[in-house]
Amino acid sequence: MDTKIKNYFSTMSFILLWYLFYTHIPYYQNFFHGEFSLIFFPNFSLKSEDLFIFIVLSYAILLIPFYIFHSEKGKALIVIEYIIKKIKNFSYKINHQEKLSILAWGVKLFYAPLMIFWFSGHISTMINNLYLTYWNRTLFSHNFYDFFNQNLFWTAFSFILFFDVFFFTCWYLIESPFLKNTIKSVEPTFLWWFVALACYPPFNGMIGNIIPWYSSDFPEFSHHSLHIFFNSLLLICMAIYSSASFALWWKASNLTNRGIVKNWIYKYVRHPAYIAKNTAWWIGCLPVLIDSFQIWNWKLFFIVIFCMSFWTFLYFMRAITEERHLSRDSDYEQYKKEVPYRFIPNVY
Repeated sequence: MDTKIKNYFSTMSFILLWYLFYTHIPYYQNFFHGEFSLIFFPNFSLKSEDLFIFIVLSYAILLIPFYIFHSEKGKALIVIEYIIKKIKNFSYKINHQEKLSILAWGVKLFYAPLMIFWFSGHISTMINNLYLTYWNRTLFSHNFYDFFNQNLFWTAFSFILFFDVFFFTCWYLIESPFLKNTIKSVEPTFLWWFVALACYPPFNGMIGNIIPWYSSDFPEFSHHSLHIFFNSLLLICMAIYSSASFALWWKASNLTNRGIVKNWIYKYVRHPAYIAKNTAWWIGCLPVLIDSFQIWNWKLFFIVIFCMSFWTFLYFMRAITEERHLSRDSDYEQYKKEVPYRFIPNVY
């Protein structure tokens, strides 16, 4: 029983420190000020901070039965015991389990808040877009182009983002042997941490000040047919990206190995999310490339190519370093033999 109590209080101490950190750092306070409301319920509004507090309170309650049935030492307790050992004996060398626990908590403490912030925003965006699409449904037959631009595209896009973030939010917050999503290993090298964190706030913003971003979620083309075609293709790419998160299910997580997933879209390529997302980005920057080409602005043309290539290369490096980490697992080595293509089936 002593270990169960220690597990509970050590985990809750991490969660409370996690909450205090994000509510007192100016950069993240801007996220907490985010607020979402519903068009059809004007008196309703909910801040991101409210959802954050709800999750903290839910943890405080649900961890009680969890640790009653979970007898092993939790990762938070392992980290605290390591800190105590290190304070008592500075020459104490960290062991594998302690390093795994520290890195695992590092992944959770960085990614989980971001997912919560985005998830809270995507909920209202998706519901409001559905509502507007329903009320503007007659526009579908009268003026499909306007219906596509104003309703159909954004409803589909918000659905895709909602489901993608939903899975990652859940499984950054929940790790359990009952779900078979216990973290088996965490990437120990600086390189993979760098290329993974560089794609998320605040680091992507810092890099964006040097390497500008030229892609648009909704690229606008002058020709109506091309506009609908390319934006529909963008939606398909993003749907593939989201379906990869769905296929990972409760094992969705960056920088970790929670078990090898071989089903659904992962039967065809090893990194479907990366290639799909980057393809969508390149579609998103096509108008800028076309415009710069038409006006012979070669400087802008090659700047866009260079900048988008940089972000694509970053994701390529994520795939390479991810495979290097997962290849320590014999299941992944077998998976690579079964699925030899990284990004494009029967090509590469």
